[in-house]
Parts: sequence; C-alpha cells; structure tokens
Amino acid sequence: MLKIDLHVHTSELSLCGKSPAADMIESAIAHDLDALVLTDHDRLQPPARLQALKQRYAPFRIYGGVEVTVGSEHVLVLGIQDRALEAGDWRYPELHRFVRARGGFMALAHPFRYQNTIEVDIERYPPDALEGYSWNTPLRYIEQISALAQRLGIPLLADSDAHHVERFGFYYNRVHGRPPDEQALLEALRAGDFSCIAPDCVEAPQTTPVAAR
Repeated sequence: MLKIDLHVHTSELSLCGKSPAADMIESAIAHDLDALVLTDHDRLQPPARLQALKQRYAPFRIYGGVEVTVGSEHVLVLGIQDRALEAGDWRYPELHRFVRARGGFMALAHPFRYQNTIEVDIERYPPDALEGYSWNTPLRYIEQISALAQRLGIPLLADSDAHHVERFGFYYNRVHGRPPDEQALLEALRAGDFSCIAPDCVEAPQTTPVAAR
C-alpha cells in the first residue's frame, strides 16, 4: 500500500503557497503519508532541487508534477518533466495531445471550484481522472463529479491541494500494492487501482476505468 497526495504546492514556486517544499514534505511524513507530488501552478520543480529533496527525504517518495492553467480550469499533469508545460497559454485539446503523446497522466483539478460548469471539453478529451475530493473541491458537487467520472469511465482522486503544512492527512489516495517506480504508479492510477481517503468518506466512490484511450 502507498499513501500518496497528488496535489501539493510550495511557497517557492506558487504565489499562493504558504510553506516551503521542505516543510510540506515533513508535514506529509508526520501525517503518515508515503509519497507526494509537488504540483505548483505552471511551474515544474527544477531538476536539481527535486533530486536533492528526494535524496534528503528517502525512503519517502517525492515526484515532480505541475498544475497547468487552461483558461478557468486547472489540470494536474504527472510523469512529464518538460518545460513546455510552463507556457501558461495552453488550450485543453493541445495539452491533452501533449500529455498523451508523452505517456503522462492528467487529472482535472477541483471541478466546479470557480463556476458551476466545466469549461474544457472532457467529454471529447477525457482526462485520466477527476479530483473528486480536496480542500478546494466543493463538496456539494460530489454527486455530480462522481456521475461524470462514471460516465467517462475514469476514477476519482482525493488530494489535499495543500498550500500550507496544516492541510495534510485528510485527503489522499491509497494505492494498492507498492508501485516500484513512477511509471508503475501512473499505471496504477490509470487503472483505478487505489482507494480515495477523504473526511466522512473512508472509501470514496470509485469507478472501473475503461480501456486505455
């Protein structure tokens, strides 16, 4: 089992971040997580810094990702270390093709946070998952988000979207087994081989993903 938070910000790279990466990692460890993904807004962790953090906190796992701004929506992208993701002017179909071509993982972050509609075409270009539970995902929309995930045949995620150290340990994903590397982790996430952990919902609703697109 691997307990992982896939949506974490740092004060070094996100203007809205309140705590530095080291403090965020130490808080995640203190809350009994096994891994996290650093996903700052339109910024990837510099490779040298990411490697230094991995070495400092091993065996705790640290992965580098990014939260890409697409108009009024935000998309988590994991498994790709390409500075093109930092452009800040992505259109969703192009981002979808970019991630698919490189074997990455993408999830729509906090659906319905800013409006009561989804402003990208996820019906035509389905992501790998929807973030169903987080501090910034409106709970009143969970039934709608769950139904949408069911219709698309993709899983729900539970992530903290933490911007400071007090936010850990409430929302995370419990991956079945212990994937040996990042690629295996992404495959487990695509396959829905995990459980969502969220307040008042120990086992969040999950779907059986469709075959790989």
